[in-house]
Amino acid sequence: MKNIIGIILAANLLLLSGCSESGTTRDDGEKRIKLWVAPSESQEAFWKVAVEQWNSSGLGTPVDFTTIPATESSEKAVLTALVAGNAPDISTNIFSGFAAQLASLGQLQDLVAMDGYEELIAARHMGSIMEGWDQDGKKYVFPIYSNPTLIWWRGDILQKLGITDIPETFDDVYALSEKYAASDHKYGMQVIAGRDWADRWFDFISLYYATAGGAPYIKDGKAVYDNAASLAVLIFMETIFKNDWTALDFDSDEPLVSGLVAGAVRGPWDVAYFQRMYPDTLEKIVIGPMIAAQKTAGKTPTFADSKGLVIFRHSKLKKEAFAFISWVFQNDALSLLWLEKTSLPPARGDLTENAIFKSFYETHPLARIYAAYVDVAAPSAFIESTIDVQKTMGFEMVEPMKFGDKSPKTALADAVRRTNKLLRRSQ
Repeated sequence: MKNIIGIILAANLLLLSGCSESGTTRDDGEKRIKLWVAPSESQEAFWKVAVEQWNSSGLGTPVDFTTIPATESSEKAVLTALVAGNAPDISTNIFSGFAAQLASLGQLQDLVAMDGYEELIAARHMGSIMEGWDQDGKKYVFPIYSNPTLIWWRGDILQKLGITDIPETFDDVYALSEKYAASDHKYGMQVIAGRDWADRWFDFISLYYATAGGAPYIKDGKAVYDNAASLAVLIFMETIFKNDWTALDFDSDEPLVSGLVAGAVRGPWDVAYFQRMYPDTLEKIVIGPMIAAQKTAGKTPTFADSKGLVIFRHSKLKKEAFAFISWVFQNDALSLLWLEKTSLPPARGDLTENAIFKSFYETHPLARIYAAYVDVAAPSAFIESTIDVQKTMGFEMVEPMKFGDKSPKTALADAVRRTNKLLRRSQ
């Protein structure tokens, strides 16, 4: 984080100077919307088609697009462009934490204020999805895709253990783990995703959302996860490690392939990876909801590894930029193209009901399971200190549960106290 603080401060000074430009102008004087897209071959292929169709339609201001310039990160590239005064009108590849930084600098346009916003959200059935993208009553980010985290289980192992129902609760995992450890001296589930700060999205935060019914863990600049849901998650972790039902690390192995574990948290991107690398294992996989302390009525909420686009407040083509966005994302054929090109579930609530997606999901049944959870998958908290907060979760809670250094109550209290200190410092 420290390596971009200087850039952020400079961007704040830039805001005060008001010297940023937007759009591009051809030699003939024609204004064109400037769009930056994720440095991804598959996403670039989608935008090439979408932009070409828009420009040839004559419906609005033409668009020029390029991938986000290659630097240490997309975030640094965007911040550097803001400082230099050559930022785009629209940028994709924005996650919630970076959106919080940009919003705090006053760099983002509130999309709710744009004409046609409600029609766009209604067309994509995104009402419940957008609730998770609220920032102090404003919507600065339009999510493009949503990758729910779910749990992959080795169906052959469940069958061998006599388990007919996919595990849904912590108690289900305990029962499975006890059986598997007794029969093969292996582990029931990979509980911890890894050591990096980002891994908290795929263990504690996913489990918390599932157990807390999708409730936030940060709200109004304060930690609100000092509750029964967090305590239940930590007790679950403690129980799994105390009983040796999971390993401390799985760095040297793909545990689902080897059968070292019966289950692990995975995202929709893993489907294509396993199809390419482990097709035999993929045939044995059954996908279940994120596990929680208790079964829930309806679909169990989970975390969404999700990114979206923003329109920058400095843009002199905000109205035109939003017209382009609305046209692209109300076009069901382009949503299907996005799915076909990227395999990333579009952030829309009708994926399993809209007839245009039927053929795709009939031939991609595992992808269809993920699509069904898009409307109950929430992004991470909108905070500038995402990295520091999630490092704190690891240091104060996850690591102590692995090694038995603290009780769950103590670990939770320590993490909440330190999180609030971080949040106060960033305000």
